[in-house]
This record gives sequence, C-alpha cells and structure tokens, in this order.
Amino acid sequence: MIRLQFPLKDYLCDSVDEAALLRMAQEIDGNLSGLKRRRARPLAWAAFAMLGGAAIALFVLMHRDPGPLQLSDGRTLGAIEANSGTREIALSDGSTIRLSSGARVEPLESTSSLFAAILTQGRADFDVRPGGPRHWSIECGLATVEVIGTEFVCERAPGRLRVTVMRGVVLLRGERVPDRIRRLVAGESLDLSEAATGSRAVGSRSPTAENSEGIAQPSSNTEMKSRDGSNPPIRNASAKSWQDLARRGHHSEAFAILGADGLRRESKRLGVNDLLALADVARLSGHPSAAVAPLERILIDFASDAQAPLAAFALGRLELDSMGRPQQAAAALNQALALGIPRSLREDVRARLVEAYARSGHTDAARRAAAAYFDEFPHGHHRRAIEGWLGPQ
Repeated sequence: MIRLQFPLKDYLCDSVDEAALLRMAQEIDGNLSGLKRRRARPLAWAAFAMLGGAAIALFVLMHRDPGPLQLSDGRTLGAIEANSGTREIALSDGSTIRLSSGARVEPLESTSSLFAAILTQGRADFDVRPGGPRHWSIECGLATVEVIGTEFVCERAPGRLRVTVMRGVVLLRGERVPDRIRRLVAGESLDLSEAATGSRAVGSRSPTAENSEGIAQPSSNTEMKSRDGSNPPIRNASAKSWQDLARRGHHSEAFAILGADGLRRESKRLGVNDLLALADVARLSGHPSAAVAPLERILIDFASDAQAPLAAFALGRLELDSMGRPQQAAAALNQALALGIPRSLREDVRARLVEAYARSGHTDAARRAAAAYFDEFPHGHHRRAIEGWLGPQ
C-alpha cells in the first residue's frame, strides 16, 4: 500500500519542458490533418468522377446525330452528281459515298433512324459506318439495297444493275431478284438485267467476312391481281403510269400521279403484288404514313398469301423506323413470325422485335425476345445491337 505524502502539490511537478510540449502538439495536429485528408480523398475522387461523367454525357449530347443525315460540315444533303471525275461525299454519321464520273444520288427520306436514297445512274461506292443510328435503303432501279453498317458498290446502267458487297451484309429486293429477295455477304455480287428473266450471282461467302445488320422490305411487281388471283384490266392510263414509274424507281413522280386519295383508293382494290408496289411508292416518296394502308390490307385480306409475312415485316420496320410507334411495330413483327417469314429474314425479324420492345419500354418482353433470338441464332449477326438495346444487365 502506497502512503501519500501531503501536501500533494509539492510532489506534482512538471518534468517536461515547453519545447517538448510544442513538438507533441505539432505531431498531434499533423496526425489529425492527415486523417482529415485521408477521409476527404474518397469524396474528392467521387466528385471528380461525377464531373467526368457529366462531361462525357455533355460530349455525347453535343455530338449525337439525331436529325436528318447531313454533310460532314453541317450542310444539308441534297442531290449529288459527279459531272467529271470521282467525287467523294463525307456524311455527318461518319459514312461516305464515292461517286464515279456521271453518277447521281438523290436522297428520298432522312430521319434519325432511316436514310433512303436513289442511285439514278452510274456507279456509287457506299461505306456505311457500322453501328450507326440509321437503316440505309438505296433504290437502284432493278433492286433495292437494305443495310446497316457495311460497304457495297452499286453499278447502274440502262436495263442493268450489279451489286457487289465489300464488307458486311446487304439484302436485295426486287422483282428481278431471285425469290424477290437475296442476302449477299462480303465477296458476293449479283447481276440483274431488265431484259432477262433471271439473274446471276457471283462470288462465294467469306467465312471471315465482317457481318453487320441487313434489313429488307418486300418487293413490288407491276402485275395486278384481284382477290381471286385473276388479273383485272388496267382501268386508265394513270394506273399504268404510276406502275411504270414505280418500276423504274421514280416513286415521287408515281405518288404525284396517285396522290394520297388515289393511293388509298387503289389500296382497296389491288392484289398483293401491287399493294406492295403502292407501299413502296408511299414510303420512298417521303409519305410513310400512306404506306400503312396497303400493307395492312395484305395482312387482313391476303394473310394466306406467300407475300404476307414480307408485308408484316415491312409494316413492322415502317412503324419502328418512320412512324416512331414501337408497340405497333412489335405487333407487326410478331405477325411476321407467326405467318412464317422466310428463314433468310427470320434473324432480322427477331432482332428488330427486341428493338421494338426495348423502345416501347417493355423491358421484360425485350429480354424474352432476346432470349428467343439467341436460342435460335446463338452466333447471330445482331448480338452487339441487341446487347445495346437491352442496356446494362
């Protein structure tokens, strides 16, 4: 037991000098400052990440391509002709068109999701940027080329057409195309002739070719059919005139002859092939809403016809790309599958169905459609596009 001695204040003396106390205080203060800095560091990094994300979002917003396709310098894209020598056109989405001497390209429709143009003459090399926001549709007289992100060449001469694929995949449609539709990949080409009843495909599939989306629409034919399959006589010169113009790719002139009322009137009486031609006239002349009626009539009155699945696919693309109605698009695409869309187009229909559901906000339906796509096409060409539509898992 320790015995305390009094008074205690005589024994409580300070053995540490003031200099030592000052050093101790400085050490404590330094330790506290370091602790504060370490605690503040994560907050600083979080703030930096937020600012960086905002900067990236602002960059994407400023550099997106939401409206009609333009020239790379921001000017409006109009009809372009190479009067002498080769002419190369750079576009706002990173794509390019190279015209050989004498060639002419004229835009028909341009939105944030669709670009349609007509090659009226000559040779044009199209290099469409992969992953771009638009489906491309190029009218070449004897056939229409449908693509997303590929490189191909169209050589148009009077009564003849040659399409060659350099990279990716394209789909050709037209009355001169075998089975009205043909899929070409890199290394393949197709020769068409107005005088000949057939066509000649050249080249072979390249197993290492880069594949990209190719979306097609049904073709048109100038043969008129009634509901019982017979061919009624042409009633007047105007009816023949619009058909001739449509066959030659002059859809704006054909629509000018028909007008919206005439197109609706013709839609009520024509057969399947000419209903498809009417839909092309409306769509490619810049009147997509007028193309709905002839396509819907095919699905109502000619559902058993072999062309009906193609009409449903065309309607689905129209609703999705031009009308901005993804719910109606999903219904049409499901109908295309139910009616038995040809195998060559089935993958494209399933991919577009995922996009339609995703754009309409039906996430669960989009994931089910994606699962059906991957189940049927485990190595499909549209995998990256589908993953983009679905977003983070």
